[in-house]
Amino acid sequence: MKSLLPLLACSILFASSVPELWGQFPEGKPTELQSHPDATVVTSNTFRLDMNIHQGFFNGNVIMVTNNLRLRSNEMTVFFDETGNQVKRMIARGDAVLEQAKRTGRSSQMEYIVAENKLIMTGNPEVIDDQNHVTGTVITLFRDTDQMQVDGHSKVVLYQGESAPQQSQPAPKR
Repeated sequence: MKSLLPLLACSILFASSVPELWGQFPEGKPTELQSHPDATVVTSNTFRLDMNIHQGFFNGNVIMVTNNLRLRSNEMTVFFDETGNQVKRMIARGDAVLEQAKRTGRSSQMEYIVAENKLIMTGNPEVIDDQNHVTGTVITLFRDTDQMQVDGHSKVVLYQGESAPQQSQPAPKR
């Protein structure tokens, strides 16, 4: 229970700093990540912890930030081990969006299994990896090996060289 106190404190401290507009991540990283690079900061409109069933419930405008990813969703359930000291898995539901350095993912639900460092995306999942675009029924990202598995009616669009869509550039100043 003691190790859950930082998670609970972060949730309470930052609940009032959640952005007003749904769909936007806050600018920059939370200050906790500067002093504790391995920290995870989760904000939401409400948080409920029930250690009788080893679960935490974040509801409303959920934003999770670590040093290498950002995730937002309408709600998130966190499942702890029997000791309450370790997170086993997390399920983000409702307009889930994941952002990493060169990868963005969107789906109705994302389930992260900690022991396997695996993210399972369901509900119209799509991944934009650099400039390539992947859709399917289920997309699984294996974070340790930088691999992806797509199940059910997959569509992969790969761009190479000059055929890749270019980001619009501002007109040169004259």
